[in-house]
Amino acid sequence: MIFLSLSKNRSRRFFLLFIFLSFLASCSSLSSAPEPDANSHALLEILQTNFATSAGGQKSLSDLQGRIVLVNFFASWCAECAQEVSSLKNLVTSFEGTDFSVVGVAVFDDPVNAKQFVSRLQIPYPVLLDPAGELKQFFSIKELPVTLILDREGRPLQFQDPKTGAVTAKFEGGRRWDTAQPVEMIAGLVEGR
Repeated sequence: MIFLSLSKNRSRRFFLLFIFLSFLASCSSLSSAPEPDANSHALLEILQTNFATSAGGQKSLSDLQGRIVLVNFFASWCAECAQEVSSLKNLVTSFEGTDFSVVGVAVFDDPVNAKQFVSRLQIPYPVLLDPAGELKQFFSIKELPVTLILDREGRPLQFQDPKTGAVTAKFEGGRRWDTAQPVEMIAGLVEGR
């Protein structure tokens, strides 16, 4: 009986030791994740990359640092993208004279088609042409339209998506950006609330 009791205690100790060592091993594997500085460096690089614009110039997202920036990824062949443009144009008008900007990024698209799309829909905000997919790849864009909102330092902000309820940095699918909820959210960001 005493032997059985000692055996149970020894088994319990080994089990607790195993759990503790497993915990330590998992902690060390967490520290092998990329350093925040590495992520910050990659973000800084992509923000400073110059892209051709639909207007014929060059622009980088870092040109807009210090502002809240809505970045809308689209393609000329995407029907949902075209439907979203009117609400983005209204948003630009609503926040004119503030520290808020909208930037379009044409991805999965031929630059000539993207320029025609911008012209046909009379898009008033800058549109970056990303035929090589650098921004698409960095922000893991897999479908269209997708919208990100960047803080004043150019970092993607996370929100609870009203469509899905998920906390995300990417709003996937078409939206009405000029309705009360998105306008209030953006106003809060611009005002620092």
